[in-house]
Amino acid sequence: MKKTKLLLSCLLMAGLTGEIAMAKDNQIAEGTTIGFEHCMKPGAPIDITYKATKVGLNEVADINVTLTTSIGAGDMVVTIDFDEKLKRESEVYDSMRFSLSDTTNDYKLNFKASSSEDGLYYIRFLAKIENGGSTRMRAMAVPVYVGDGKLKRKGNRVIMKAVGGENISVSKAEETIEVIE
Repeated sequence: MKKTKLLLSCLLMAGLTGEIAMAKDNQIAEGTTIGFEHCMKPGAPIDITYKATKVGLNEVADINVTLTTSIGAGDMVVTIDFDEKLKRESEVYDSMRFSLSDTTNDYKLNFKASSSEDGLYYIRFLAKIENGGSTRMRAMAVPVYVGDGKLKRKGNRVIMKAVGGENISVSKAEETIEVIE
């Protein structure tokens, strides 16, 4: 019984000190996929490491991204997509191509972005490695916190009842038809 109380006390203290440490450095969001090989989906062997400043409305966030791969030959094509309400403040290409080599494993990308609305936004990356006729891909995303940094959900969904009584959510859909001659 005494050991259980001691263990719970230690866990509580560790949780509190971890929370205090986060509160001091809450102006930067950072993360990485390096070291999480056991839970990665199959695809291109590309890891992402990012650091992004959390900003207020209309302030410019600095976003630093490093893509790391162990592949030493071929090309890496990275397609970049910003959320609609996230404004690009620096020159950013929609697609970038890197020639892979044995001497370089890290490929750095730097962005600046802002928004006039509070929210949690994302910069999405689709990285594709083309090597000797084979292609492997990996999708990744970097969060950008503006203002309160909360993910905004659309609250105007129509809820209807099915014949069986269960709730159904009705959403808009768009269809694009292209005639190929």
